[in-house]
Amino acid sequence: MDVLAKPLPAIVIAELLGLPDSDREQFQRWSNQLLGLTLIDNPEMAEQGNNANNALIGYFTRIIAEKRLSPYQDLIGQLIAAEEEGDRLTAGEMYSTCVLLLLAGHETTTRLIGNDMHALRQHPDQCKQMQQDPSLTPNAVEEMLRYEPPVQMMARFAKEDIDCHGAAIKKDQLVMLVIASENRDATQNSDPDTFDIHRENPSHVSFGYGFHLCLGLALALLEAQVAIDALLERYPNMTLADQYVDWQTGSLVRGIEHFFVQTGH
Repeated sequence: MDVLAKPLPAIVIAELLGLPDSDREQFQRWSNQLLGLTLIDNPEMAEQGNNANNALIGYFTRIIAEKRLSPYQDLIGQLIAAEEEGDRLTAGEMYSTCVLLLLAGHETTTRLIGNDMHALRQHPDQCKQMQQDPSLTPNAVEEMLRYEPPVQMMARFAKEDIDCHGAAIKKDQLVMLVIASENRDATQNSDPDTFDIHRENPSHVSFGYGFHLCLGLALALLEAQVAIDALLERYPNMTLADQYVDWQTGSLVRGIEHFFVQTGH
């Protein structure tokens, strides 16, 4: 997790935004702390998340001001150009967009890579098949998203009174939609509790649906596929080390904090 799953997405997002290489270590620390904003049942982590959010807003304020003087063809440069051409993007929205990209593009992809490798190491036969045939990787990642999604649930507010299978939901009531449960709906996936990289068209809502479909899904899929293929190719004899798997606390995001393997080298 520390040497691959956490640094890789942070580096990718930093390059997309056009951030200096010298800032990546601090940038990654803020990104790791930012998830605390979702841990409403952990005041200490929530406070760290709030501090990281404020620090990032100050950081992006400086970066955006510098890029106004010397425009670049990176994402922040494009956001600046769009704002100056009369779009509705305000300065505050630019800061919020940068922070959102960091949170959505870093933490979730980190957990995706870690969860994927853990699922594969628990199913060594399927892992071996992927090593022998890398063309299996794209469908395998979709199955991993279905089987062990990084984002476990999403919060929504009901726009009107709803009768949902006998459960009365009132207008403006907070509703927690459990993605992990939907992904194991037996009407959508046969034998849903079984991990199968050969499953035909794994059905999942790990990237949302409709208007709420994740804009970064193509990038997340690519990062996970590249990371897994590289690991399997470089360490063909990799196995799970004897360990207690430390899963992250919190109800919104599920992922592994520390995950050790033996490379066999």
